[in-house]
Amino acid sequence: MNGAALARNSSSSVPHESMVNKTSLSEKLQKNPLTYLLLFTVIYAIAEFCSTFHRPFWIDEIYTYELAELPSIQQIWPLIKQGIELNPPLPFWTTWLIHHSVGKGEFFTRLPAVVGFWMMCICLFHFVRRRSDTLHAFIALLLPVFTFTHSFATSARGYGLLLGFSAGALLSWQYAKENRRRAVSLLCLTLCLAGALSCHYYALYVCGALALGEFVRTVDSKRVDVLLWIALIAGSMSLVAYRSLLTTAGPAVHTFWIRAEPRFLYESYSDLFGSVTLVLLLLFSYVLRIHEGDRVSDWTPATLPRDEVAACVTLAAMPLALYVGSLFLPIPFYSRYVLPVVIGVTILSVLFLYRIGGNNAQFRRLVISLVVWVCLLPWTVWHITLFFIQNPQRAVIAATKINFDLEPSLPILVDNQSDFLSLYFYAPKSMRTRLFTLQDSDSAIKYLGSDTTDRSLRLLQGFRDFHVTSYQEFMSAHHDFLIARTKPEGWILQKLNADGAQIELISDQRDLGYFVPDSLLFRVKVR
Repeated sequence: MNGAALARNSSSSVPHESMVNKTSLSEKLQKNPLTYLLLFTVIYAIAEFCSTFHRPFWIDEIYTYELAELPSIQQIWPLIKQGIELNPPLPFWTTWLIHHSVGKGEFFTRLPAVVGFWMMCICLFHFVRRRSDTLHAFIALLLPVFTFTHSFATSARGYGLLLGFSAGALLSWQYAKENRRRAVSLLCLTLCLAGALSCHYYALYVCGALALGEFVRTVDSKRVDVLLWIALIAGSMSLVAYRSLLTTAGPAVHTFWIRAEPRFLYESYSDLFGSVTLVLLLLFSYVLRIHEGDRVSDWTPATLPRDEVAACVTLAAMPLALYVGSLFLPIPFYSRYVLPVVIGVTILSVLFLYRIGGNNAQFRRLVISLVVWVCLLPWTVWHITLFFIQNPQRAVIAATKINFDLEPSLPILVDNQSDFLSLYFYAPKSMRTRLFTLQDSDSAIKYLGSDTTDRSLRLLQGFRDFHVTSYQEFMSAHHDFLIARTKPEGWILQKLNADGAQIELISDQRDLGYFVPDSLLFRVKVR
């Protein structure tokens, strides 16, 4: 080791006299982890309340909300079986219980997802802590919060619970194979896998990742852990309970709303981890500098066993594996469907940081400072600020930019069904009476290649009036009306044009801003 390296090591290990009595944040975290876990929980709860309380629902969240508003929880299963949703029922059941016990609205409807994401963070803390130290466990706890995973996972969908159960299964597997409270760990492993599969069918991939890890462990130890394999299989077999729902979901994927594209594979990594990548690159580059001239043997020994490496790498490769699978099988692929990738990437990244910089006191102070002061503090301030600047109704109406002052006596069709549902949900009664959208599965498939939204709206209209009517019924009752096109993804205008309707553009609002789509308003007269 050269002199410069010795000087650096000595300066990092021997504090200045003025700092002898000063306890760093990293040391505080090491000494009082429970206190700071509780502090994180309080900060997270306040930030989530403020940010979700006024964040408008998007179309899939409105489905969750409306299913949770049904008089009986037993009505949810038949509707899913008919195809209003292509996901398992647990998220809708939990939201129904929240609506009928605690309350409803933007925050309460998203509460199961918020709790699920928090559960994932806590499980990552304990998993990483057993393979490194408390400081790096806190990094693993916080990193997912700063990814786009957080935005998806705290929506009123099954993603948050999926992440919580998946991380819980990973932690239970770690405990079970080390004989820590083995009976409880095996039970938790089974229940967490069953819970994950009850939130999203792609949780089967998580089961496969753990099975691969256990297979590696079996090969390394030359011993089959029968009880653990039984727990893994039992948790995975919960999918059998949803076989009747899968008979509906299976054919529906052929006309699903999205098709696998290479950009979705890119987005699965870049969008979900883009905001964290810069921090990790800064840390990695700093580690290379402080280790310049050092021997690799001076680094922290590798602590992640081969079986856990196999499981985490498999989770980290989830977008790639499902994208490749979607090229050969009729399975939908989109970035938010592969959110468990955050579990694998977080564990591997944090333990790599620990491996190359965990013994350097200067690096330890830097890494926690970056995560807490550069990431957590701005994140918290921003989410609390959203409470005061967001208004769901105003935001949704402003985003569509429909001019309701033109021809006030005429009904308005909204060509894009997703925009329609959000607008109708938040619009005041005076606007809502004029708003309609149409349902025609054959036309949706012909012009869009998908009837996913069309089918869901038809079933939704069966128990909640959203002014969704069939194309033929509306045309029979109205010969003069307006149609708004807020996005290019719509079939109604194309169908009207093909049927020979007289279409006149009466309002053209373009270049409204980067985040605001163009808005076109047409007057239609049917012969």
